[in-house]
Amino acid sequence: MNPDHVGDHFDRVAPDYDMWKQKAHRYYDALKASLRDIVPPGSMVLEVGCATGEILASLAPDVGVGLDISAEMIERASRKHPELRFMVHDLMHGPLDERFDFVVAADVAEHVPDLDTMMRSLAAMLSERGVAVVVTANPLWSPVLHLAEWLKLKMPEGDHEWRSREDLATSARRAGMRERSFDRSMIVPRDVPGLRALDSAAWAAGVRRRTGLIQRAVFESAVTS
Repeated sequence: MNPDHVGDHFDRVAPDYDMWKQKAHRYYDALKASLRDIVPPGSMVLEVGCATGEILASLAPDVGVGLDISAEMIERASRKHPELRFMVHDLMHGPLDERFDFVVAADVAEHVPDLDTMMRSLAAMLSERGVAVVVTANPLWSPVLHLAEWLKLKMPEGDHEWRSREDLATSARRAGMRERSFDRSMIVPRDVPGLRALDSAAWAAGVRRRTGLIQRAVFESAVTS
């Protein structure tokens, strides 16, 4: 996976990015809610792969910084959310020299050429008791997502590699972090009447844990007391 190709892809996608998010609003609303379960309002938050800044803004940070390798995304994010700080930065070149209570990476790990480098950068930007929240798509859904992209029901992803829980946890351990929690949610990403209960009903909790589309992994420093 070539990071230049990834950056070029998201530069091309940027003008229509918010349109794609609106088409998939049920998924993005669930993703934001999953992050808010971990990140309280008023926190110091860094979002990696911030795109147009909507996820970061939804977390209502006291200090909010967004990074993306796409200059087009950063330009749009800066216009939409002037109260937040955005910059073009590639974690493959190393971390920022700043520390945050929460470092969030949603739908980013699939697009980095070196997962270990990404995890080391996330770990380096955590405050003493900070946590990293990494959200990825469950690889079990890959055939469905490829079909949806082919049918133009979802945003084209460009170069990417599916990441399992084991991939994330192993890379995090090599970066000096440990898994604090892991869960899966959402099995009905489209607004289908009669099926929405599957995403909240207690009797479907086991199905969500095994097959949910949204994978949320929370990591902390392995030396945290």
